[in-house]
Amino acid sequence: MDHQSRFQDIVLRHLNDPENQALLEEVDRMRSLPVDREKEYQDIKKLWELSARTTSLYALDEQRSVRNLKAKMGLAVSGKSRRLYGWLSTAAAVILVAGISTWYLMERGKTDFLIKETTAGVIDSVLLADGSRVYLAENTTIRYPQEFKEEIRPIVLVRGQAFFKVTKDAKHPFQVSINNSVVKVLGTSFNINYTVDKINLSVKTGRVMFTPNTKSESSILSAGEALTYDLNTNLLSKENGLNSTSWLTHELQFVDMPLEEVCKQLSDYYKVKVVLLAEMANAKKLNANFSNTSIDEVLKVLKQIYPIQIEKKDSII
Repeated sequence: MDHQSRFQDIVLRHLNDPENQALLEEVDRMRSLPVDREKEYQDIKKLWELSARTTSLYALDEQRSVRNLKAKMGLAVSGKSRRLYGWLSTAAAVILVAGISTWYLMERGKTDFLIKETTAGVIDSVLLADGSRVYLAENTTIRYPQEFKEEIRPIVLVRGQAFFKVTKDAKHPFQVSINNSVVKVLGTSFNINYTVDKINLSVKTGRVMFTPNTKSESSILSAGEALTYDLNTNLLSKENGLNSTSWLTHELQFVDMPLEEVCKQLSDYYKVKVVLLAEMANAKKLNANFSNTSIDEVLKVLKQIYPIQIEKKDSII
């Protein structure tokens, strides 16, 4: 991702999630660089405000929106028409055209998009019109239509983590938009964790198709598979998704897992930093299950299995 595209991406994510302090600080830092970013920021912000009545900008299908705009409003979206938006960058102009088209279709179809969000320490769920259910972890926001009226069933994960249990409908694919990425399924269950820098996707049942951006190839994931998409480097990597839904089930499972990976997953689940200082490459892999177990109880078990000492300092173990 080039510097300009990354700046636009960060700004849009900030505007969709203004309470995210990390995004705010990153936008302020980039705006202060010697490169003339302030005007670009104001242009993107104006564009976002004009598109406020649409779904999230990330949910827009640009090509389809332009085709719909031509067919339903009789407009020829060409190089000439794009020059009407001279005050915008090329990328912003494309998004604006798509945004106008989506707004028009929403008005015509009277589609109502709702917002569901959770705060710190709160886990909640929402039942969608098709019978699918979305479970939201703390500090999570999604946007979804009150009714599904299009060829696809569109959902937007604005921020946070959610587990999707999707009702099967072969004629209407279920689609989750996250930033510029898309997850498309027919009927399955999967977990998405969207942070400032990464998208983690794991599949519990069925199969899903993950498309990281408009230029990269899609990946197919089956039950038990997981990946991480780095938003900064545009790189995909395989992950161990065994405990991706532990935030919902309060269960941890370790199957032939190296101790270093165990420490990483304990860090994610208990929101503490668990660091393995000594070299443990030859240590046997862990096989264990924990249910509603405190971090101290888990560490006690690890100490019985491995020749380790445990030290705690502030939030670091």
